[in-house]
Amino acid sequence: MTADADQRLLALWQEVDLPERAYELALRRYEDLGEWLARPQSRLVAYDTHVFVQGSFAFGTPIRPVIEGEEFDLDFSCKLRSRISQQTHTQSQLKKLVGDELADYRTARGIQKPLTEKNRCWRLSYKDELPFHMDVVPGIRADDARRRVLIEAMQVTGIDAQLAQEVARRALWITDMQHKDYAQISDDWPSSNPGGYQLWFLSRMHGGVRRYLAEAQVDPAPVYRSKTPLQQVVQLLKRHRDVMFQDDSDRKPVSIILTTVAGGAYIAGESLSQTMRRVLQALDAVRRSNMDFIPNPVNPAENFADRWTRPDCIHLQLKTNFHRWIGEAMRDFGKILDGTDPRQVVESSEDALKLTLSEAVRRRFGVIAGAPAIVRSVQLQGEPTRPWADQ
Repeated sequence: MTADADQRLLALWQEVDLPERAYELALRRYEDLGEWLARPQSRLVAYDTHVFVQGSFAFGTPIRPVIEGEEFDLDFSCKLRSRISQQTHTQSQLKKLVGDELADYRTARGIQKPLTEKNRCWRLSYKDELPFHMDVVPGIRADDARRRVLIEAMQVTGIDAQLAQEVARRALWITDMQHKDYAQISDDWPSSNPGGYQLWFLSRMHGGVRRYLAEAQVDPAPVYRSKTPLQQVVQLLKRHRDVMFQDDSDRKPVSIILTTVAGGAYIAGESLSQTMRRVLQALDAVRRSNMDFIPNPVNPAENFADRWTRPDCIHLQLKTNFHRWIGEAMRDFGKILDGTDPRQVVESSEDALKLTLSEAVRRRFGVIAGAPAIVRSVQLQGEPTRPWADQ
């Protein structure tokens, strides 16, 4: 049964993974933006600017959108590595420095949509062969004191000392319009470490930090040409989540929690089906524990689930819907993993992942003649999705 389950999951993963061309386009955008910001005429050239990919493209876990034509998210950090600090600039000044350069980039590349300012980033939407939007987060290097705090906190949780040092070296101070000191000189800036988190995730993928760090190349390119079961399971679960919450995206579980739980559970060398079972068990353990705190592995004081209990998010019932999604995922992937009737397995797969499998894929599942998918509607906890979601 294991081999059959592996083949089923692999066939489904191939349906939800991005085509290699999409990764290539994202990489081309990354390189183009980096070259623009580093050109001799750039306002940022004196600050030793470094642009790197973060988020799902950095982990190799982006997926096709459920609705054709939706934009892909492409997240960047723009780190200014010299001649700028918390004592020389405000968060607002740093944000404007990067924003002005992005505005010029938009004009030079003939991008039609306006540059949009978000709380922590600038968003630039464009379309070439595929629609993307770039979220660019400005940041500066964290100081040595901050790095020491992070190293000590990570080692308390059992993270390898060498990994902790490498992770802390990538820590940043970033900007946030909602921060109390956003517009004034202050030592109190929001902290982030997307490069460090990426290093942690990649070390989990490779089953050990020592061997991985010896040949690590975290920057510049995302990892996508050779996928591990960890990445594949994250992608399959993200697709399931996106289908379940496609009409209520504000309430869906955030990817960073899913990715963190999966990364922590993963054992390198296990098969795709073994990994799926292990990650589902880890997610169910989070649900059964009823915990409200899911720590960032590279900053254990940060709670990835903080929005679950924030007063301004209570109406979204994020924790309740996270628990409901885990239950649905366990049920649906249980059918895919353990089902004995090939036609029912196909129907469950198409239903849960909103796919229309080709006859060739159906035959891989053991079905000779395809059957139409059954559309399932999931009722979420909280306020009605319509018209609330349009407000």
